[in-house]
Amino acid sequence: MLLSEIIFTSLASLRGNPVRTILTALAIVIGIASVIAMLSIGAGAQKALEEEIQTLGGRILWVGSGQRNRGGVKRDWVPIEIKDATALRNFEDFEWEVSAEMKERRQIQFGNANFNANVGAYWSNFFDVRDFEIEHGRSFSEKEDLARERVVVIGADVPKELKTSYRAMLNNELMINGIPYKVIGVLKSRGSQGWESPDDEVYVPLMTASARIFGSKNLRSIMVKIPNDANVEEAMLYIEGVMRVQHDIGPGQENDFRINDWFQYRDLERQATAIFTALLTGIASISLLVGGIGVMNIMLVSVTERTREIGLRKALGATNKVIMLQFIVEAVLLCVLGGIIGVLFGSLLVYIFSYFASTFGDTDWPFYIPISAILGSLGFAAAVGLFFGIWPARRAAQLDPAVSLRYE
Repeated sequence: MLLSEIIFTSLASLRGNPVRTILTALAIVIGIASVIAMLSIGAGAQKALEEEIQTLGGRILWVGSGQRNRGGVKRDWVPIEIKDATALRNFEDFEWEVSAEMKERRQIQFGNANFNANVGAYWSNFFDVRDFEIEHGRSFSEKEDLARERVVVIGADVPKELKTSYRAMLNNELMINGIPYKVIGVLKSRGSQGWESPDDEVYVPLMTASARIFGSKNLRSIMVKIPNDANVEEAMLYIEGVMRVQHDIGPGQENDFRINDWFQYRDLERQATAIFTALLTGIASISLLVGGIGVMNIMLVSVTERTREIGLRKALGATNKVIMLQFIVEAVLLCVLGGIIGVLFGSLLVYIFSYFASTFGDTDWPFYIPISAILGSLGFAAAVGLFFGIWPARRAAQLDPAVSLRYE
């Protein structure tokens, strides 16, 4: 019997009892749908992480304030200041870009509208360090920073918060705590990044904010952007050396500042996501094995019901190999058909998840289904059908034709 005839006969047999076929394949459908959903959501999480990392541009190390150790007890937060950032910027033994940051919330007003927003103060190179693009107008210059000029760049969502348009605000004045600042530029939209959004922030020159808004030289952080191919450990050692000199920290004394590499946390998050996805996929795969056992039971029942048919086929010349192949093909087809339906159902679940995560969440969650997940799931489904179909097929092939023909 040709393979095409065996497949046609197997499909006819499955169509002959549709309710049983559907119920048997249901566990396979659920298992495959679960595997597809878990793998795709995990891959989507990885993709979202990669996109978020790309928004940061190069690798950025963050220097922040720490605590001074006195008598073995950490006390008093030691601030980092503009002079610390200046020392790092003037350091020439490592190729990096440095930008200082101050940030506090202030009341912003334009016309009759106002809202409370983050006012971020930076050096003029901040937009290059963070790879932020100015969509309209321009950024402030180093000369404007040194002159403490009242100029401001606004995030893409600020006009919406103030119930106006960027055209109405550009080259006009908004009020920060009642003091006018000229709007000279509007940032291109960046989207949410962690717990803050650059789109609803107001950006002013560092020295302007230090003298006119915050009245302080203390920084929130110092950003040190290093090339992607640079040695991170070496860069951190250089930063530590400069900061220890600035803070007059002697040999054997602990640092009173912190150096953070957020990429390390993202690496850990990526690993945790991969482990969690593998765990959930393993749990989902158990339903495939349960479905395989169900397929085996149904095939055993099918062998019993079709005993006379098997005897007749053997009497007409069908070999044990042909009988065995027919039942194996039936089991594999049942699992593969269930797998195809499971892939479609799992894809629908992933689409629904990504839609609601993007619409109601803080992250633009990508709808992403790896081809390897689809092919792997279908291959695993076929393997389940093959594995659990062998025993019923062997039992059918070993039936004695004389006994089978007399079976009632």
